[in-house]
Amino acid sequence: MESVKPKIGVLHSAAMLLVAGMFDLMQIVITMFGFLPTIVTQVLAFTVALPMAAFAYLLFLIWFAFLNVPFFNIKKPMSFLGKTGGLVVESLPFLTAIPILSANVLFTLIEANGTKGFPASLVPKVFLKATPMGKVVKTITKISK
Repeated sequence: MESVKPKIGVLHSAAMLLVAGMFDLMQIVITMFGFLPTIVTQVLAFTVALPMAAFAYLLFLIWFAFLNVPFFNIKKPMSFLGKTGGLVVESLPFLTAIPILSANVLFTLIEANGTKGFPASLVPKVFLKATPMGKVVKTITKISK
């Protein structure tokens, strides 16, 4: 059994997860501004959060395209529907605080690198067996093969 070289290296994967986390953190802060009791802050939060989510998804679409990994993979319906649904939820007001972009980037990295790659190797085996999210990760890695 020969080892398969991952498509995306550890540094690229870590940088992508860090950038996705920063976008999600900015969206959480903007969403919290929307809870202030003035109309101006609510309108400002909505008009800033929607273009930021669109920019973030476009950034990762281009970034993955440069690495020859499809971000919205139409050939895998569950992956495509999950990422499209994530984009729709990110565009809804007050739901942008959910870190969906980071989850989409993480699942795309797991799809690209397989079960032996960087993000999947950090997930403990007990987590994969015990939690519903672990079952989702295992299913995604099986589908991506």
